[in-house]
Amino acid sequence: MIKGDARDYNSIWDLIDGCQAVISTLGQPKGEPPIFKDASKNIINALLKYNLKRYIVVTGLNVDTPFDKKDEKTSYATQWMYENFPATTKNRQEEYTYLTTQKGVDWTLVRLPLIVQTEEKYPFGVSLENCEGNNISATDLADFLISQLNDSSYIHESPFLFNV
Repeated sequence: MIKGDARDYNSIWDLIDGCQAVISTLGQPKGEPPIFKDASKNIINALLKYNLKRYIVVTGLNVDTPFDKKDEKTSYATQWMYENFPATTKNRQEEYTYLTTQKGVDWTLVRLPLIVQTEEKYPFGVSLENCEGNNISATDLADFLISQLNDSSYIHESPFLFNV
């Protein structure tokens, strides 16, 4: 186990030494300023210095892309996040915008509904336009993230992942 802070470039540098890819499942520390955009900047800078390409990021369904066709339920959830967690939600959107400007990194931003902590597996769907489910099992999420290490289907994309 390595203790560090994703907002500290040196912590990231030390952490990914010897890695082949990065999967980021960062959460927001309570009571602190949003961390996501800064963490992604540090991770991408370290990836580029190590000549690594693959970066997979987990985020909420509230991040918007130009390709979205969010239904009423997903649009409402996005609005709710902006009303209740404005700084963090804005920072997640800024993280997406930052990722879209990066050259030399094969990023994927996986957008999620509620994560259910279970070892159960269920049928799941993936969409680039809308979140068509209310939750995703933690096991299905983990399997999908690992599959993306060697799958180029969603490079430079922001798929929604959900159980059906």
